[in-house]
Amino acid sequence: MRGMVGAALIAIVSVAPALAQTAVMTPAQAVAAAAGGADVAGVFEMHVASTGASGFVYYLNSATDYRDAGNLAIVIQPAARNAFLKLGGEPDAVFKDKRIRVKGVARRVPVAGGKHFQTRINVESGDQIEIIG
Repeated sequence: MRGMVGAALIAIVSVAPALAQTAVMTPAQAVAAAAGGADVAGVFEMHVASTGASGFVYYLNSATDYRDAGNLAIVIQPAARNAFLKLGGEPDAVFKDKRIRVKGVARRVPVAGGKHFQTRINVESGDQIEIIG
């Protein structure tokens, strides 16, 4: 009996970190969590306030100014872009002014030649992001 209880406790403890990572984070929480340089895996929700593109890479921003220190940028890579074309257009048009949920890893990365930092989540697959409102 003790062995079964011990095994059950080990199973619960090993599942607990996975459950903790399912809490939805806001852009402010993601930026704060990644500020120390650690990768932050999780689920993130935000309103897409602005968009941008560079080639076939699209950016969905939580702030109207992508340079804002509190901005969370969703970076849609070319591999994921094709999935969104089926939704009716380029990702910037599909997601602008929508509330989205993204699964991924938030990272603080240097931009503009290292002059400032931005917190970004790379989207490599269409199933990482969904419109929720």
